[in-house]
Amino acid sequence: MKGSDVGTFPGDNPIENQKSAFKRELIWSSALFAIIFLTVLGLGSTIIVIDLSHKEVFRTLRTYSNELETMLSKLPTTQTLKGYQQQTVITQRLNDFLTKKTIFDSVELYDENGHLVDRQDRLVGGSITGGTDTPGLKPGQQKVETSRRMPIEVPVPIEAGKMGKAVLSVSEDVLARQATQFRNELITKLVGMILIILVMLGLAYLYVLRILRLTRRIEAEAQNQMRLSYLGLLSSGLAHEIKNPLNSLQMNLQLFEEEAASGVKPEQLASWIRPMQREIKRLERLVNDFLMFARPLKPVFQNTRVAAILEATAELVAEEARRKGVQVAWEVAPGLPSVETDEALIRTCVLNLVLNSIQAAEGPGAISMRAFARGDKLVLEICDEGPGIPEDKRKKIFEIFYTTKVGGTGLGLPIARRIAEGLGGSLDLAEKEGPGTCFRIVLPFNRSGA
Repeated sequence: MKGSDVGTFPGDNPIENQKSAFKRELIWSSALFAIIFLTVLGLGSTIIVIDLSHKEVFRTLRTYSNELETMLSKLPTTQTLKGYQQQTVITQRLNDFLTKKTIFDSVELYDENGHLVDRQDRLVGGSITGGTDTPGLKPGQQKVETSRRMPIEVPVPIEAGKMGKAVLSVSEDVLARQATQFRNELITKLVGMILIILVMLGLAYLYVLRILRLTRRIEAEAQNQMRLSYLGLLSSGLAHEIKNPLNSLQMNLQLFEEEAASGVKPEQLASWIRPMQREIKRLERLVNDFLMFARPLKPVFQNTRVAAILEATAELVAEEARRKGVQVAWEVAPGLPSVETDEALIRTCVLNLVLNSIQAAEGPGAISMRAFARGDKLVLEICDEGPGIPEDKRKKIFEIFYTTKVGGTGLGLPIARRIAEGLGGSLDLAEKEGPGTCFRIVLPFNRSGA
């Protein structure tokens, strides 16, 4: 019978493949985290910086206007006592204010009737010129472009009981320069802070990476210990199963050697050879089953007719079933679709279950193989009319080397379950009315449903 490589030890995923997959996963997750972090940080920082820069500029304007209002609301009495007119004092103060606060382009003073009383303009180079109509400029001087100005009005006491106003003007270009300057300063500080954060995150990342590597190493060591322990279990079981046939062979060979010189009859010779042949076949079956159980599963998926699997299985066991007086029948539900699976593997799985039922039969009986759909799953049931499995032994039947049959290897059912699980399905003991045993294989029709 042609089969495929089957099975793997518990936890026997190749370590190198695990390391490679872990590294790829770590790199991708780290790159994704870095991209998301930098994107969020960049967008957030840009919004915050732009908002803060504008708020800071307007806060500065409010501060300056409040400062001017406070300065003009209380004029020094010493100057008025010396005979200065209040308007002259106000004009001087406006001139001084414009000189110190370079953000403003001009300051205009209006009386209580809204007439322009005085105007102070800033020239290119920083000098101030004043008057009611801004006289002509000196050669080489140019007035600052203020076609787009933002006015700020401040109430001013022109005379006793009369309130005028001072209008401070600042061009949008100046505001933009102030905002840009503040934004650059803020960005510099923010970049420094981000660098510190990145350094801290880098250190934290390296620490987490070290912890992950340590965890992976501990897991690998534990996995290796599990593999060694399981390998020891398999080795001891295999050694025990091989020991009995070897002892029998040794005894028969010794007997054959002792009697060979005394003229052994052909009939007696055959009686010694036949047991040795049986033991050799048992050893061969044991080794083959063990290799099938221990090799890694390498299924080749293809569309397979379920009827072909059951029909081929019935043909393979026909002779042995006839010798035991057991009838083997199979049935496929009408319209059952093909299944995407490994034909050789699933045939081996079903064959092991049918052979197990035939060998367990204590007399004439029947074995049925049924296939039907349940949702998106294929269900295969192999049922017999044998003695059944006692309740206290049901949990042990899938354990390796566990057998209740004389000459059994204890590998048939473990191999069958390993195949079913390797194909994305399951194999379990199903409930059955009446005597006998029923095994149920459940497989996805398509690999995507595994």
